[in-house]
Amino acid sequence: MIRSPLFWRLFLGGIALLTSGFLLGGAVASGRVGAVLVWTVALLAGVGVGLAAGGLAKRARRLLARASTLGSPAPPGEAGSGDELARLEVFLAENEARFVEQVEQLKAERNRLTAVLGGMVEGVVAIDRDRRVLHLNAVAAHWFGRPGPDLAVGRPIYELSRQPEISGALIEAMEKRAQVSRTFGLVRLAGEDGGPDRFELNASPLLSSRRDGELVEGAVAVIHDITELERLESVRRDFVSNVSHELKTPLTAIRGYVETLLDADPIDGPTRGRFLRKIRRQSNRLGALVSDLLILSRIESSTEPPEKVLDLRSAAGEVLNLLGPASEERGLELVAEFPDEAVEVLGEEEAIRQALSNLVDNAVKYSSAGGRVLVRLRAQNGRAVLEVEDEGPGIASEHLERIFERFYRVDRARSRELGGTGLGLAIVKNVARRHGGGVEVESERGRGSTFRLWLPAAE
Repeated sequence: MIRSPLFWRLFLGGIALLTSGFLLGGAVASGRVGAVLVWTVALLAGVGVGLAAGGLAKRARRLLARASTLGSPAPPGEAGSGDELARLEVFLAENEARFVEQVEQLKAERNRLTAVLGGMVEGVVAIDRDRRVLHLNAVAAHWFGRPGPDLAVGRPIYELSRQPEISGALIEAMEKRAQVSRTFGLVRLAGEDGGPDRFELNASPLLSSRRDGELVEGAVAVIHDITELERLESVRRDFVSNVSHELKTPLTAIRGYVETLLDADPIDGPTRGRFLRKIRRQSNRLGALVSDLLILSRIESSTEPPEKVLDLRSAAGEVLNLLGPASEERGLELVAEFPDEAVEVLGEEEAIRQALSNLVDNAVKYSSAGGRVLVRLRAQNGRAVLEVEDEGPGIASEHLERIFERFYRVDRARSRELGGTGLGLAIVKNVARRHGGGVEVESERGRGSTFRLWLPAAE
């Protein structure tokens, strides 16, 4: 038995319509032939109405079943009362509400994704199957010299950048359906200092969710700026190389003298004493190098801000008293110009004393006999400024930019002769940065040097 309410409504409606026609036809028809003809037509019309009603009800049930799979959890036979069309209307209304809700959720997710991509420090670029830009975040737009990300959307990828590594990696990721990595350089924008920036790119395919047989929709690349990492790696390699060289030189000398003392024929007393003094000198050099390395490491690894209030007059005075005998031995005049008022800073006493000692010690070592070393201290514009001025040989202009690098020496032979480790000015620079200050130098070849260390004054 047919249990479709829609079928019976349509069928009964058709029967009522036919009955009305039959009665009207009976009134008009006269004779038996006319009555038979009317009943025959009525019968055929009834069958036709039944078939049409059944077909229409079947299609309505199929629509109802499909509508129920679009999101409504209720089976078609349990979704409220009424015929198929009424239930279909209910399903469509429910799914319309769900559709609107899902659209709003997609918009919210898109906005969140846009905010995340816009806030990334990495560059992001995506292309479609036609190799046109789908997305470009602000960081990537800046790197590629584009005025805005939106202006690049829809344009071919090769117009975004002439760098073959970028378009090549994205296209290869699409074709191979695998992750692709590249490293490349970009020339800095006009007005920016330095050499080319270095970047690392990782491209992945955008997999498709479509049913047309296409497996890949495009590709997306995340670009990392590795310029600073490569610079730090270069510094690390240079540091390891320099430390190895600085350690190897005195160790080789010590080993040579020791082997001579052990393997040679009996050595007279003066020669043995000379060898032992050289061993002691090289040992002192090793000790000074290790000590400076430890000081530099401690300063660089310190994270807590300095909180102790120090009067630089006291720290500078201690340094001058300590280096006074060395300056007198070299026939130098060590002059101090300190103000009457306290010059206070927030700082770590030992680190600041070490920085001041390195500056004055260098001035004493490199000044000619009979010269003068002036240590000047003053408060100026919210800063505590200490200047160390000498009358030494001066520094050529090509060395000034690198003078504060680790192990950098203007005159390597003289530096080793004077017992320098090549780390003194690097320690000064790191102490200054640690306290929020800086250090600079003014010098001309043959006219002496002035080193200026400044720190923020204590409030």
